Amino acid sequence: MNRLTFDSFALRPELRQGIQDLYYKRPTPIQAEAIPVILAGKDVVAQAPTGTGKTAAFVLPILERLQPHKRDIQALILTPTRELSIQIAAEIAKLGKHLDVQVLSLHGGTDIERQISKLERTVQIVVGTPGRVLDHLQRGTLHFGRISWLVLDEADKMLEMGFLDDVAQIIVSTPQDRQVLLFSATMPDPVKQLAARFMKQPQHIRIEHGQKTVEHIRQVYYVVNQSDKLDALLDLIDSTRPYLAIIFANTQQRVQTLAARLQQLGYDAEALYGDLSQKKREKLMRDFRSVKFQFLVATDIAGRGLDVEGVTHVFNYDLPTDVESYIHRVGRTGRAGQAGTAISLVSPRQKSLIQRFAKATRAEIEENVLTAGHHLAAGRRKRAAEREANIAAQKAEQQRQQAEQRKKQETPLVSALKKNQKVKPGYKKKLTKEVQEWKQRYEQKKKREAAKAERKAGKKKTSGAKRG
Repeated sequence: MNRLTFDSFALRPELRQGIQDLYYKRPTPIQAEAIPVILAGKDVVAQAPTGTGKTAAFVLPILERLQPHKRDIQALILTPTRELSIQIAAEIAKLGKHLDVQVLSLHGGTDIERQISKLERTVQIVVGTPGRVLDHLQRGTLHFGRISWLVLDEADKMLEMGFLDDVAQIIVSTPQDRQVLLFSATMPDPVKQLAARFMKQPQHIRIEHGQKTVEHIRQVYYVVNQSDKLDALLDLIDSTRPYLAIIFANTQQRVQTLAARLQQLGYDAEALYGDLSQKKREKLMRDFRSVKFQFLVATDIAGRGLDVEGVTHVFNYDLPTDVESYIHRVGRTGRAGQAGTAISLVSPRQKSLIQRFAKATRAEIEENVLTAGHHLAAGRRKRAAEREANIAAQKAEQQRQQAEQRKKQETPLVSALKKNQKVKPGYKKKLTKEVQEWKQRYEQKKKREAAKAERKAGKKKTSGAKRG
């Protein structure tokens, strides 16, 4: 068992504080092997599956050796997708929070002029997709003449997506003495050739594919409409009866709203999110470990290295979009060899995500049919009544607007007749005629309705006589 801690790397205090803020406890195998080698200044080729903590494996040593007082771009991290670029940039910002590190994600789908404006200011680490990074290079808005680290993350996927020429062109624009770090889940020939072409006697690290989620964890999902989510969660809490549970939501606002709602309903719940002060977070975690409250509602900050024995259930109130976050969340239960259950609430469109997570974790994620309990049944009745009331209100409003429109159309005619004001020759006669026509139509309509009612009454009388 790995007994190594992050203190073993003798990192600068500001970086250790960033690690502590994210509740990282012990380095993962890829971090334990890669960090010392990268700190030693050697090129690295690392083969590691998704969800093993590879981002921190290259980010931590870069931040350790970074020179925050310099304005130059010191590190370039290439990724295959914009989502990964944004995710890595966010991770760097969190870990380097106390170092005042300036990081920028360069990817498509964002205004390039805004990116150029940011590049004119201090940027020390650039994370980006090959296409957008190359675009900036060709425009002359980006220069890598003084970078110390070049990272190729998910190199196999990058080459698979056809970025080989772009990547090669970018690498050529970097200095010869930079340190190259290549991370890849697989090692196909093009990746090996890229390493041989641009790296200097790299040290190879390989983390074997294995079960990335604890075998004791039962993974379940329920297909739930967004409007039913809260009531479904309450029914599942009541039926599963957790000892301690972590409930994950994707945003700070969702976490705060959900925790407040649970508290209103009488559940012992507290919210954990990034904007809480370190002192409040530490107190919150002490109270949770001491079972002073039962439900911790959290963003992904709690999914990273949070180790609390006794967590019997993890609920994904919102499903994460990436495999790594799912694995970290699920791993918060089933600690110390104990059994645990991970339950996800999934919209119909998210079933493909669940299939991807199951493949990545090499474990079954079973679909269960949600049985409506007290909360869900009552909630659905309430929402149905609200929908009916809303439809009735809309209909009444529509009728009011139609009546207003008719009144608005009639007002000039009525006003002209009442005031007997001077009008063009023949106009008053025309208005009088129109009013008479309206009255005539109204009288005819009343007669038709009266005749119809009389016929209807006659039919009922005849029918009654036959039965008698």
